[in-house]
Amino acid sequence: MLNKLLIKITTAIAVIALATSSSSAFGAGFSLSGKGSSFANGAMQACTAAYVADSVTYTSTGSGTGRTEFAAGNIEWAATDAPYTSGVPSKGFVTVPLVAGPVAFAYSAVGVGDGLNLTAEVISGILKGEITRWNDSKIQSLNPRVKLPKKAIKVVYRASGSGTNSNLTNYLNQTVGNWTKGSSDMVSASGGLAPGAVSFSTSQLLAAYIEDNSNAFGYFDLSDAINADVAIAKLRNAAGVFVAPTSSAAGKFISGQDPITGGTDATNGTLNINFTKVIPGAYQLSIVAYGLAPKRVTGKVSVGKGKAIQDWFKYVVGTCMPAKAALLGYAPIGGKLKTSALNQIKLIG
Repeated sequence: MLNKLLIKITTAIAVIALATSSSSAFGAGFSLSGKGSSFANGAMQACTAAYVADSVTYTSTGSGTGRTEFAAGNIEWAATDAPYTSGVPSKGFVTVPLVAGPVAFAYSAVGVGDGLNLTAEVISGILKGEITRWNDSKIQSLNPRVKLPKKAIKVVYRASGSGTNSNLTNYLNQTVGNWTKGSSDMVSASGGLAPGAVSFSTSQLLAAYIEDNSNAFGYFDLSDAINADVAIAKLRNAAGVFVAPTSSAAGKFISGQDPITGGTDATNGTLNINFTKVIPGAYQLSIVAYGLAPKRVTGKVSVGKGKAIQDWFKYVVGTCMPAKAALLGYAPIGGKLKTSALNQIKLIG
């Protein structure tokens, strides 16, 4: 993207500053261990580094592992890009929207810079192996002024259990069809991926592969795309405009969605995203990462670790992400979704 080098330098300076300020956090009050979404990793690392009220750590494992570890009681909190559909914790819990952001389509096609125009149909074709070369007429027609290499496309994707997969298959189901809606398993959801496609357990590993291998194609959070030496595509939105993945464009899309209300503590505040909704200036494949936390027993007051997690989530939603999200490649949640998040946080205990 434009000014990518400047963004990298600024981000590096910010990370150094955050790391310096984080030393006082360790040894403070409670120790809160979190795991999960690799999509949200950049945001979580920045916030844990800056947080000083308690010692909070986060490990990027993928959403599925985060949900499993939280349900098993092995961690105090988790982050996931997709709510539970199975393996639900036996104890009460709440789901809290923490941060939003775009899913970027990245590539290393030789001689091709940022801004390649792509559509949902072309992306589906690449992932399924129906479009196998960069100079395929379907890609060339969207980019008539770009000289595309006559090279095979190396498809890389997230392994089963990824919350990013769940959102991507939902997007492709709604926009193209013939994908299993909300499936975290790309192979089964597609009916078969491109021959030779390679899977990775986290966004960070996938980004590293594209950076190190020519003519590769994959998808991950904008935070990792900014920090990797990869090109980033524009995606045609429902208004018919090709839009780059940015914090602003993702914020517009998410702000146009309606959070669930009147459901359960586990579903309130989450989104049933309409990926076909026409929102001017929006980046169409933008998603939300949710926090998972224990629910306070009705009638009780939040104390101990429960209160500490409540304060931590409140810091992420109300302080850290509004200040740092755009720099890191995310979008802070706002409007109705932020109201839902703060209401959900009150239930933690």
